[in-house]
Amino acid sequence: MPSTASAFGRSRFFVFFVSLLLPALTGCATTDAGRPADNPMDPATMEGDEIQLLVRNLNFNQVTVYTARGASVRRLGIVPGKGEATFRMNWHLPDIQLRVKELAGDDYLTETLPVSPGDFLELILPIR
Repeated sequence: MPSTASAFGRSRFFVFFVSLLLPALTGCATTDAGRPADNPMDPATMEGDEIQLLVRNLNFNQVTVYTARGASVRRLGIVPGKGEATFRMNWHLPDIQLRVKELAGDDYLTETLPVSPGDFLELILPIR
């Protein structure tokens, strides 16, 4: 039969442990506004595959920027002449190639560049 001193010591330790753990768990479960925190493992809220692309257009012509992968092309958006724009996209492939189409002008393809989730890319279109 266990002694009452050791049982009392274990229960004190348990109460102490729970009193430390409880505020930590409630802090993880809610945000400052009192609403539940976002689940970091929820695929809908995961941004792990996102990359950013900053396009600086030093040219006078407006351009449209696309991603190019073989015959597959995905439109990212428009960058005005003498302007810039940042595009955010989920990217699951190991490399990226960009296609730039000038308004009433030529098309250009960039080199294929390796890319990883979380990368920030910058494309500068020089004056022509």
